[in-house]
Amino acid sequence: MRVRTPSLKRGLPPLPGQEEKQFSIILFSGDMDKAMAAFTLACAAAGRGYRVQIFFTFWGAALLRRSRNGNNSLLERVFKTLLPTGPAKPRLSRMNFAGLGGLLFRRLLAQRQAQTLEELMALAMERKVNFIACEASLKILGLRQEELIAYEHLQPGDAEDFLNAAENSRLHLFI
Repeated sequence: MRVRTPSLKRGLPPLPGQEEKQFSIILFSGDMDKAMAAFTLACAAAGRGYRVQIFFTFWGAALLRRSRNGNNSLLERVFKTLLPTGPAKPRLSRMNFAGLGGLLFRRLLAQRQAQTLEELMALAMERKVNFIACEASLKILGLRQEELIAYEHLQPGDAEDFLNAAENSRLHLFI
């Protein structure tokens, strides 16, 4: 039996005259350990009533992929073959050992009854964390909207969109 953190919905809205607490994260890395840290903090903040937004840029945008399909040029197809798909099997930032490190780390998570990256991402979606997919990164990586996960709080955006959201945030992280 696996022990999980309680599944809490997004906190109550602020009372009149009280400002809404916000938390903004730029997720630049698609590495498993770094993404897990970002999603753990996002879930914790959303559970405490913060409005949370994660801006997925460059390698972090690969976490939003659900497929490798697409009508792309040869170069884009080759690049996408090398780019991970979704949160299921990203690499570790350290001690990856050609994928063996990630496999061992996932086994360690299971033995310790800890949440996986996929479970943390699902919890973030349950808590209505806003996902902003960097349009420039999507364009550079050759990713299209139809290749991304289906999530009502996922929207494409640019740096200006993130900055507008981040201006009102109490906390900011770059991971």
